[in-house]
Amino acid sequence: MQLGEVISGGSYLSQNDLRIHFGLGDHERVDKATVFWPDGRVETLINLLVDRFYSVRKGQACFIQAPGSR
Repeated sequence: MQLGEVISGGSYLSQNDLRIHFGLGDHERVDKATVFWPDGRVETLINLLVDRFYSVRKGQACFIQAPGSR
């Protein structure tokens, strides 16, 4: 199990990266990822491919982006 937290701002006129990176070793899939939103909602994503960026928006579908794209 791994935990990551998005922290949007750091200090005056700064912005942290909104992406979270998890090292998965030689695994080919993520069985389950759970997103806990600040308002108490919980979303579960299942069967995720590795080497991808996933854009997750509360209450919407999860969008997959190819490696290296933003």
